[in-house]
Amino acid sequence: MGEGRPAWKRLLLPGSRGSPRGRQGGGAGAQRFLLRLYVHAWLWAASGSSAQVFNLSLSVDEGLPPDTLVGDIRAGLPATQQQQEGGGFFLSEDSDDSPLLDDFQVHPDTGIIRTARRLDRERCDHYSFVAATLLGAVVQVEIRVNDVNDHSPRFPLDSLQLNVSELSPPGTAFRLPGARDPDAGLFSIQGYTLVQPSNLPEDPAGPFFQLRYGAPGSPPSPPSSSTLEPLDVVLLRRLDREAVAAHELQIEAWDGGRPRRTGRLRVELRVLDENDNPPVFEESEYRAAVREDARPGTEVCRVRATDRDLGPNGHVRYSIRSRQAPGAAGGGGTLGDAAYFVVEELSGVVRVQRPLDREAQAWHQLVVEARDGGAEPEVATVRVSIAVLDVNDNRPAIHLLFLTEGGAARVFEGARVGDYVARVSVSDAEGDPEKDEEAAGELSGGLGVGSVSLTLEGGEGAFVLRSGGSPGVFLLCVEGPLDRESRDLYDLRLVATDAGSPPLSTEETLLLRVADLNDQPPLFSQEHYWASVSEAAAPGTAVLRVSASDADEPGTDHARLRYALLPLPALCNPEAPRPPAECRPAFSIDPESGVISTAQSLDREAQEAIELRVVAHDLGEPPLSATCLVSIAVDDVNDNEPVFLKQVYNATLPEHTAVGHCFLQVSASGLWIKGRPGKGWRSCE
Repeated sequence: MGEGRPAWKRLLLPGSRGSPRGRQGGGAGAQRFLLRLYVHAWLWAASGSSAQVFNLSLSVDEGLPPDTLVGDIRAGLPATQQQQEGGGFFLSEDSDDSPLLDDFQVHPDTGIIRTARRLDRERCDHYSFVAATLLGAVVQVEIRVNDVNDHSPRFPLDSLQLNVSELSPPGTAFRLPGARDPDAGLFSIQGYTLVQPSNLPEDPAGPFFQLRYGAPGSPPSPPSSSTLEPLDVVLLRRLDREAVAAHELQIEAWDGGRPRRTGRLRVELRVLDENDNPPVFEESEYRAAVREDARPGTEVCRVRATDRDLGPNGHVRYSIRSRQAPGAAGGGGTLGDAAYFVVEELSGVVRVQRPLDREAQAWHQLVVEARDGGAEPEVATVRVSIAVLDVNDNRPAIHLLFLTEGGAARVFEGARVGDYVARVSVSDAEGDPEKDEEAAGELSGGLGVGSVSLTLEGGEGAFVLRSGGSPGVFLLCVEGPLDRESRDLYDLRLVATDAGSPPLSTEETLLLRVADLNDQPPLFSQEHYWASVSEAAAPGTAVLRVSASDADEPGTDHARLRYALLPLPALCNPEAPRPPAECRPAFSIDPESGVISTAQSLDREAQEAIELRVVAHDLGEPPLSATCLVSIAVDDVNDNEPVFLKQVYNATLPEHTAVGHCFLQVSASGLWIKGRPGKGWRSCE
């Protein structure tokens, strides 16, 4: 058996059917104790002699049900000794902390080994013990727990988000955390797969990503968690955030079981924007016309360019290229075309910068640049051709008279269709429209009289121009419903155009405000508020604040709110000499802030919950209101002393009464709370 003597820590003796930890009773227990001493002394002596040692190796799969047969200790003995041995076995574990007798049942008489519970290889994969016979033979038993595929691969995270620049070159790798599988060998992780979603159509250009795992150039070896790392997602082709802003991948780790187990990791790759798109103009060339008497600041046209990038990369600013040949249109002027116009940097509106002269130059050609805000900005250009129109000497005049209340440029949101807003008249020094008896037809969607037509622009159908019955007189009327809460200002433009060649027009901008009516009731932020306050709170203690809003015009009486508590219920009579506690106002509310405070001392024993109804009303005429419910719970404090039911107790006690005899019972109680008594104490039961 080798040098030294083994440490026999635990013993299982023949004839013991249970655990060695079981109890022995009576005389049999004493005999068993003496037998143990004898056997222990025998084993100690045999360990120093030349006893025969045999080895027995057994194996069992993990996860099998309890009482599964593992093997027979006698199988480790030679055939001749198997027939001789009939006295059973003496067993010993290797150490005190060995789980052998917790996980296996070893029959000391027959040597049959069975499982005591389901085994877990990941907890313990190997057991060993020594069995000795009465004839001195020793069997070293080794039990190996075979692995089964009872664990699935698992990633440390269920999902992962990565940010990827859309300028990342193909071949860029993004590191992912590897999965882990407690199983061993073939049942551990064998590889990874990039799972394509079944609901996405196949891209004819091929996938964007592929998986790469394991160190390149490593010698072939059985797969394991270490040999399958690092795990990378490799970019195969260029990304385009403007086409796809995010890619979702499913990474699947799989083992070698049959059927194999898998685990997945969801990876979201967000494509970060780069300045890879230049601005694009909506038109390949812009053409516009402007009268020669247009004042500086007059809008000529608007150019518009868009950039598909995000943030500063997509913000477009406009400018006019200043390096242009003077008199590009053949006008012979000393100033270049860019000197007569300016473009607004943000809006792209081209405006007149200095007076024009058609006789000197009838055409102007500009090159407008659109530049984005990237670190290395992208630039696009477009040609703008502007024709200068000749005008006659006199422009039409527009006269406006408001027919609304107070003569102001406003109309109430409750105005009906057909109500008058303003009287508009047009005149032209070239002719007196009042003397022209012929009514002119509509021109370009406007109403005409004599040689002057009037059109209305803006309003989105809420207003319309109608004939006023006299030449050159028009009425601005309500055409559709008005709602100040949806739109409180209309930008209208009246355009009067004469019949000159080219025609001369006059524009009048009308900012028409929609006046508010009290048509929006207040609205509480909650229909039901809940709060609690201690019954020891002093009067004036703030409990909670209710809040309501009004969609009417801010700053007006229609939107100013006042708060109040609704009157007490009809069952309460506040004018009674001593109204009950429930009827006295326990709370007050600040009419402006909506803060509810205690108005008097509270007594939970009298009333433990209070419901208030708060009304919020505006200051309009007539006022509109809304209500909400407030439930306040009164928190209890220890403010009541126990009270004996009697002030004096009398009792008679016989002189020979036994010790411990209960001869008197007293009790005390607190105040009653809505039919429930307070806590009591008794001297004896």
